Amino acid sequence: MISKLYETPLPASRTGPLYNAFSYPTKISPEAIAIFIATHTRPGATVLDTFGGSGTTGLAALLCDSPTDVMKEMASKIGVTPEWGPREAHIYDIGVLGSFVANTLCSPPTSQDFTRALESFFSKADEKIGWMYEAYNLDGGDGYIRHVIWSDVLQCAHCDKALPYFDVCTQQEPLKFLDHFLCPFCSEKNEAKNCRRAHEVVFDDLTNESITRKKRIPVRVYGQSGKNKWYRDVTEHDINIIDKIYSLSLPSSAPNKVIEWGDLYRSGYHYGITHLHHFYTRRNFYVISALWELTLNYEKEIRDVLQLLILSYNSSHSTLMTRVVAKKGQKDFVLTGAQSGVLYVSSLPVEKNILVGLKRKSIAFEKAFELIRGSSSRVIVKNMSSEQLPIADGSIDYVFTDPPFGDYIPYAELNQINELWLGSTTDRSKEIIVSKAQDKSVEQYGVMMSSVFSEIERTLNPHGKATVVFHSAKSKIWQELANAYSKAGLIVKYTSVLDKLQASFKQTNSTISVKGDPLILLTKGDVNQYYELDTYPLMEEIFRGVDFNDVDELTPERLYSRYINKCLKKGIHVEMDAEEFYKAAFVVLGGKS
Repeated sequence: MISKLYETPLPASRTGPLYNAFSYPTKISPEAIAIFIATHTRPGATVLDTFGGSGTTGLAALLCDSPTDVMKEMASKIGVTPEWGPREAHIYDIGVLGSFVANTLCSPPTSQDFTRALESFFSKADEKIGWMYEAYNLDGGDGYIRHVIWSDVLQCAHCDKALPYFDVCTQQEPLKFLDHFLCPFCSEKNEAKNCRRAHEVVFDDLTNESITRKKRIPVRVYGQSGKNKWYRDVTEHDINIIDKIYSLSLPSSAPNKVIEWGDLYRSGYHYGITHLHHFYTRRNFYVISALWELTLNYEKEIRDVLQLLILSYNSSHSTLMTRVVAKKGQKDFVLTGAQSGVLYVSSLPVEKNILVGLKRKSIAFEKAFELIRGSSSRVIVKNMSSEQLPIADGSIDYVFTDPPFGDYIPYAELNQINELWLGSTTDRSKEIIVSKAQDKSVEQYGVMMSSVFSEIERTLNPHGKATVVFHSAKSKIWQELANAYSKAGLIVKYTSVLDKLQASFKQTNSTISVKGDPLILLTKGDVNQYYELDTYPLMEEIFRGVDFNDVDELTPERLYSRYINKCLKKGIHVEMDAEEFYKAAFVVLGGKS
């Protein structure tokens, strides 16, 4: 019966209450993981996740004791009959943020306590900082800001006049961004990418020094009065509120923390960003600081939940990384959050109304908590490396884990935007990653992965199993993964593909991507020596099993995942990177069509 989980791609939609509460890069739905846990184990079993992230395996363990109708329907379609009931999950992660998220989400407060805390919290927040989002509508009536578009300022390459990016590089009808424009002062043609960004020198009252930063100005205000939504140009009243906020001393909770840059740093759009507060407008940094200070008035259980609520909106919607995009057929810009997996700041950053956003977000939190309240499962979260686990030999029944994918996402660097508010950041020396900034090679990544898989083998009982989700477009990364588990004494029993709907930014924008993550089921056993085999016969074998009427199955990305599956199952070295495989697949597919 277990084999059915690995025979077809399992949809793992990154939506729903639990995902909406705190979205996390490359996150797999707890509902999907719960089906794996309840199919591979019996109630009372002990489960381990060595790369716990935001605690999805812990949430899955809680769901095993209170499965949803969607989970039951999914299991039925797959053809498995999970044994629902409580489990004990041990979640380990080196990340400070992930561990905080996991521990807090897996320990929900009562509905009454949460509702009471939210009412108190938002009442105090509205009283203290609500005025910061006040705005007049087009008729001069009262309203509030929904969001504000800010703009970089360009300098004409010919006359050096200052030109707001919004004014010269956006077109309203039809709506689109422009690559070039005519300077309204000298009438010369400019290419946006060749224009210098204007800078300004300002006094930073948090670092107590003068700094040089990119000049950004507010250009359009989107607001609401009653049920009427509107937008307009920036007014003197808007500027006066911004100036008033600048005149205020920041709350004592405002962190003065240096950004530790690594692989994600880009000299262009990160110019002048050296500290955490440089990622925010003054208004939104003040608001987050004030809200953080308010959380300190509550008992730890509620304080943690309120801080998690703030962080769930912080890096994704409260910083300069929030942006607008122009979509075909739309009359106005589409508002969107920060791009997943990067720290990108666009030329038109957006300042959202954090209070409105958090009130909306709190509804998602309550829906998430409703799903897991009352579960008899137990979740233990540890913020530490999995290279040496404080777990007895043979005490684990099942492992479900989603290891770091080589150089795919530098989590520690990415998560510091949230972790700096928590007061501590991830120890990067313990981060398992391929990183130029950290001087960690593919080989070092493999050594650290080997340590973790050795611990998985040691802690698994003789009949225990481990499901590993993995994704890489690079053959060397796959080889290191295979070496890591084979050296530990683990063998591949089944493989499949897990569809992650709603791909991350890096998957959708990389020219060399992999669609669908291979699932690998490992068990203890005699490890065969890996050997080399000509890839083309293997590709022929893959194509023989493909339904040529299924468009999804014919994509090179899906076929590469199938190729990885075959290699791992047969004990064959993964010799081809995704790019090389795609070229070969194109030739073979051309012969098939």
